[in-house]
Amino acid sequence: MKAFWICLSLLLSVAPATAIQLSDGESAFNGPLRLLRAAVTQNTVENFPVYYQFAIEAPAKLDEPLARIDIALPTEAGPYFGLYLPNPNQVRAFIPTDPYAQKPQEAARTLPIEATVNQSLISVRFLEPVAPGSVVTVEWGPVRNPSLDGNYLFSLTAFPPGPAPRGMYIGIGRIVIRSGGKDG
Repeated sequence: MKAFWICLSLLLSVAPATAIQLSDGESAFNGPLRLLRAAVTQNTVENFPVYYQFAIEAPAKLDEPLARIDIALPTEAGPYFGLYLPNPNQVRAFIPTDPYAQKPQEAARTLPIEATVNQSLISVRFLEPVAPGSVVTVEWGPVRNPSLDGNYLFSLTAFPPGPAPRGMYIGIGRIVIRSGGKDG
């Protein structure tokens, strides 16, 4: 039994592993990131102007910074009844003032990014990767809410830096658009 406790204490005292480098040259995160919040500034149909926000936490225990976030758009995206897509210059990223609040956020510090938008994906590349231990919010707007109410599901994937980064699925951000009633 004493040998078990010695082995356990040795295992627990080992320094954290370095970033994961796979044999084919891919880089990967050594732990999960967390989707903290998906929010819209007003949630009624056809409302304008509105801003969509997704807050992501890169835990301090990660060995790799966050270099890119891809947000897959719901299949309902499009000019007829669906989501209105932003222009790339309407997309921004920032460190929020109150990162764990469950409401739309204000920027404490804006981050330099390069954004691309197509019919199915918004991709945000951080020109200065986001350090572990940070919370970052990706936002776009002003846009108009869709004309149909319902649940709009956005799929988020994070990428570390490097020439061959392996994406890590973060989760689904759900935005509920209502046909009337209270905004929020």
